[in-house]
Amino acid sequence: MARWNDGYITEMVYTNNFYRETTPIWMAAASLLLGHRPPDLHKPFRYADLGCGNGFTALTVAATCPHAEVWACDFNPAHIESARHLAERAGLTNIHFQEASFAEIAALPADALAPFDFIASHGLLTWISAENRQHLLSIFGQRLRAGGLAYLSYNVETGWSGMRPLHSLMRMLARGSTEPPDQTILAVFTQLERMKDAGALFFQSNPGVEARLKELRQHDPRYVAHEFLNETWQPAMFADVARAMDDVKCTFIGSATLTENIESVSVPAGMAPMMAETRDPILRETLRDFGVGRSFRRDLYRRGNPPLAMAEHHAMLNDLTLEWTGSQPGDSFSVQTPIGVLTGRPELYRPLQAMLEAGPVSIQHARSLEPFASRPLVELLQAVSLMMTAGHAHPRLPQAVLDAGRASTMRLNRAIAESAGLGGTISRLVIPSTGSAIDLDMLEVLTVGALLDGGAKTAGPVAKDVLRQLNQSSRSVQRDGKPVANQAEALEIVSGVVKDLLQRRAPLWRRWGVLPPK
Repeated sequence: MARWNDGYITEMVYTNNFYRETTPIWMAAASLLLGHRPPDLHKPFRYADLGCGNGFTALTVAATCPHAEVWACDFNPAHIESARHLAERAGLTNIHFQEASFAEIAALPADALAPFDFIASHGLLTWISAENRQHLLSIFGQRLRAGGLAYLSYNVETGWSGMRPLHSLMRMLARGSTEPPDQTILAVFTQLERMKDAGALFFQSNPGVEARLKELRQHDPRYVAHEFLNETWQPAMFADVARAMDDVKCTFIGSATLTENIESVSVPAGMAPMMAETRDPILRETLRDFGVGRSFRRDLYRRGNPPLAMAEHHAMLNDLTLEWTGSQPGDSFSVQTPIGVLTGRPELYRPLQAMLEAGPVSIQHARSLEPFASRPLVELLQAVSLMMTAGHAHPRLPQAVLDAGRASTMRLNRAIAESAGLGGTISRLVIPSTGSAIDLDMLEVLTVGALLDGGAKTAGPVAKDVLRQLNQSSRSVQRDGKPVANQAEALEIVSGVVKDLLQRRAPLWRRWGVLPPK
């Protein structure tokens, strides 16, 4: 008899991950850069996260866009309970978490769930059965409104050569283990290493496997267990996914990883003539996957694909505004692309970086200044795509949305910090200006939480509050990699960190809307 989990690991909750590409603001900006009209974020919209895990993305959208209706589902009750608990602590009333399988959602009557402007599903296509894949894809067809955007990400066969038989072996090696999955996967890695050292010819026949296993060992064991110990692990070919999405009236428009849409940096130079000869968009993307041995895709689809007039497109591009992420590119503006590390031209990227550091930058403003005023618009748009992919820039929510979302985002960040002070593991804060989130050191999360509590704002009292929460959550202050037992010494260390954060980071927190303005 089939169990409710369909062979998916449920005895260990999934990691608290966040992916900027799944947010409405990123999807809308990517759609616009690709030449397609996105849903209007100034207006109320509906957003769905299918297979939401612990719900952090959905919570981020609900907090930063209080005019949105957010709906998220997962079949694991532990995930839904955790997500609902954080939503309640943050006082978010525009979000609904549903414990349900894809089969149950697909079977809902048409009037049971209103259509969505944005639907996202990250990674799950790889881990679910063929039947559940069909249910998932049918939900996109049933629930995405005309003009809506869909995000669908998955492992691609072209980058996982040799790993499918290894997945079967890993499952066999793990069978019968009484250890938690994250410990089991470590034992499995040890067995695979023994097999390789013993001279198993499989590794010689599949030379990429060893490097892939080495990379996987650097990840959180919980993530790797969820990746490889599920009953189903099925990388897909883009052509199969795109055709299935086309069957439900969703048209592929490009990648949410923006550099993958730039021909010159998304395939080896030698393949350029072959790409130029190819008119079939599905074949082009398949060739691209083979060209770079792509292992993961972040695809964007649109329901309906009417032409967008050039004048309207340029007007919408002019309004696209970027926020600085606080990232410093150093001496060179480099970004990882499908064909390797690309270093941007300083004469383009230094001025753009300087604009970002000075304040939010619209495309209209950037193109009015040198060096972009005398260059084709496409050069600015490619520079923006590279800066976003590299993490130096992020699309900014409309000002009215940002202003409306400050209070709810502060409540969510305070709830995250309170949870951390009680032993919670979310080391991340939500950013009102970008409708997104950033990973931070736990001390930074606790410092922001202390500032949002409304107490004293100077370094001394904040440091005392942070140290109290560290002690309360059984976390230790460390010096030279060793726990500090003396509380006076621990307070001295925390005070130094807090003082630096208040001087260096607090102005940026205020600019983003994380903290109230002075």
